[in-house]
Amino acid sequence: MTTQPSFLFVHSYYPAFLETLYRQEPTLASMAFEPQRRRIFDTYFGVSDAYSNGLRLLGVEAQEVISDADILQARWAVEHGIHPEGNIHDRRRQIVAAQVAHYRPDVLYIFEWNPLGDRFVEEMRAQVALTVGQIASPLPANRTFRGYDLMISSYPPIVEHFRREGGAGELLRLAFDDRVPPKLPQVDSKYDVTFVGGFAPSHPDRIPWLERLARDIELDVFGYGAEQIPAGSPLRAKHHGESWGLAMYQVLQCSRITLNRHAHIDVRGRTEHRYANNMRLYEATGVGTCLLTEDHENLSDMFDLGREIVTYASDAECVEKLRSLLESVELRRRIAAAGQRRTLRDHTYGRRMEELLGIVTRHLRRHECGANRATL
Repeated sequence: MTTQPSFLFVHSYYPAFLETLYRQEPTLASMAFEPQRRRIFDTYFGVSDAYSNGLRLLGVEAQEVISDADILQARWAVEHGIHPEGNIHDRRRQIVAAQVAHYRPDVLYIFEWNPLGDRFVEEMRAQVALTVGQIASPLPANRTFRGYDLMISSYPPIVEHFRREGGAGELLRLAFDDRVPPKLPQVDSKYDVTFVGGFAPSHPDRIPWLERLARDIELDVFGYGAEQIPAGSPLRAKHHGESWGLAMYQVLQCSRITLNRHAHIDVRGRTEHRYANNMRLYEATGVGTCLLTEDHENLSDMFDLGREIVTYASDAECVEKLRSLLESVELRRRIAAAGQRRTLRDHTYGRRMEELLGIVTRHLRRHECGANRATL
């Protein structure tokens, strides 16, 4: 391939977010596809359209669709004369397949967990030059991922897993969308200490950890999974519900300190605790908040520990450092400012898309060489 490859990114969104957005904005469902999609991306939920935006800044053609945004996808189908049939999963696959045919990307890039499934990916291989999957969460037991030519992850053990299985795996770290800060109103800090994150099976120690902290520190908690908090827990009164997109970024920006705790990612029966890897690392520092996160061996590859972020190795140390940072206003502000500078310099999607383009271009060349050898 002599020109730069084109991309189609396929997302799946948290259903509760989509339901809330369409309920809060009743006119959204009646919009044409393009302004409706633009409105969803402008919430800055998840990664929004940061991948395609970053690539377009590099002169690369890129499109994004949200496979489970059913109202949005149905609008695209109507506008393009597509009449999907069957159950909801069949209709989703038919519409995304039609979008692949319409956009004709060189690279089909799917963010997993995605309900499209292995068979769909395998069927799409004939339509594109490269199929790429991205995942950094526990691998579903019913998935093989064999339809992908390349698997990308920000979590090193997942990369290692796919390489052990004989596939192609590459590391691409998560990032921050630097379009966000200008969209946030500059307001005074509202919270001393926040935790923004969910409670799910991959977070078995988050609730006990936060309960211990809540006995000693004024704490405000946001995120999904509040129903997992036991009755009588001190967190019940401190949990303020889910917060998404720009509202979530605003919570972080209004926090003097925000806490981070990583998930336990099971990779086919193996769970590692050595690696720091979640969006909060970049979201918190990107908006200029002082981040206190658990110590992991790869953190120093991303940040200068003690200068750009602060780490803890135990609950007792976490409480101790929280108290120290709350008392040391200038130190806290210096760390927050340094962390933001580092993220805006090294950890934006603009930077990551440069890396991604290099990775994908290299694998496309390998595929071309392999195809050429096969025809000799």
